[in-house]
Amino acid sequence: MQPIDTNQEPLAGQHPTPTIPFSQSVIRLIRHVPETLLDRYMGPMLAQSECILETGFGGRARVRELTERLAGLNDELLGSLVADAERIVEMTDDLGQEALCSIARDQEMFCLQENAYARSLWVFLHEPGSFRRAEEVRYADNYRLGRMWDGFVGPKDVVISANVGHHREFEDRIRSYFRSGQVKVEIYERTRPDIDDGEHHLLQVVVYREGLPDSFLEFDGKELARRPWRPVFEFALTYEADSGVIEVVAQGRECREEMARAFSETLLRQKIESERVPLRRYDLTTLMSPRHFPTDVEDGIESVEVTMLTLHPVDDGRERVTFEADRKSSVSIYERVFTWFSEHSPLISGFRLHRVRLAVRFLPEEGFGRGKTINVQLSLPNGCNLKSKSERERMVCEKYLPRWNLVREV
Repeated sequence: MQPIDTNQEPLAGQHPTPTIPFSQSVIRLIRHVPETLLDRYMGPMLAQSECILETGFGGRARVRELTERLAGLNDELLGSLVADAERIVEMTDDLGQEALCSIARDQEMFCLQENAYARSLWVFLHEPGSFRRAEEVRYADNYRLGRMWDGFVGPKDVVISANVGHHREFEDRIRSYFRSGQVKVEIYERTRPDIDDGEHHLLQVVVYREGLPDSFLEFDGKELARRPWRPVFEFALTYEADSGVIEVVAQGRECREEMARAFSETLLRQKIESERVPLRRYDLTTLMSPRHFPTDVEDGIESVEVTMLTLHPVDDGRERVTFEADRKSSVSIYERVFTWFSEHSPLISGFRLHRVRLAVRFLPEEGFGRGKTINVQLSLPNGCNLKSKSERERMVCEKYLPRWNLVREV
């Protein structure tokens, strides 16, 4: 949570922003959510503190007018507002919007909202259950293919058991493995978009488990007191019947394997061998020299440029040398390296690529002066900074990296 910078001097003719502990998320909601919807959300809070929400303000005046009134909230209401705003704003990125769109029940009202902030707040207000479920979807997809992820080969075309005893058996397996207290399991159907505008139909399992007791310090009046609590931990699992793939997002490699096995044995009623779905492996050899990156016109890609090369000696993989392109220069990174080293260039012999960065620049959208750039960083054997979160990232990962012969195995 980032507080407002209250050390900056106000512009001429403006009042300084009140020095109250608002996060940037609260400010962003005030700036971007339409007035009527914002009044519906903040009005009841302000009514509790006998503040009147005035309307008709815009821009900086709107932020100042609202924050001055919100400063009158008591600590409990203010803390609740900040916590809510953090959750709402987190769902305004591409991944959050896709999750909300796939879960929201009233699709017509959802699509009628003015922008991502309004859509996120609308679901938060009118469909709180859908909002929490969308958060769970975002959690699973956000960490997908990362360090907390593993995919396992499971049985295809199996319908999950509806037997209550089998569900209790799954909960018992979780409780026994983690030595937990309470366990809550939620199971529901969802979709995940693909690059061909289609959908993968998934079953998502979200597990909340109670951790070991802990405590924290707080003020009791003017004195410090220690309050006990039991933290709750979360992990997610998805099952795609068409492919049979079971994906687990959780801390710990052994934990992910055990949870996939427990799910398959109790809810799918089939044993699995814990065979992992291989991560794609990258082949960077074609990037040792300048090359062309073919794209389709309909995808709106303006240019693709190599902006970073990290190499290591063939006989010593522990040392590295990195070259980065000057973004303002028209000279390519390859030309620059050759100018510096000529026939002794590490791109000619003695070195091999370990990491590269590609700048994929898109044509500007209507009404915008500049197009968006996605920086794709690949490292051997299977490192990639993109997690297929947005539609464009999925397109680059799933369509163009294989086309550019940068993927050796999927």
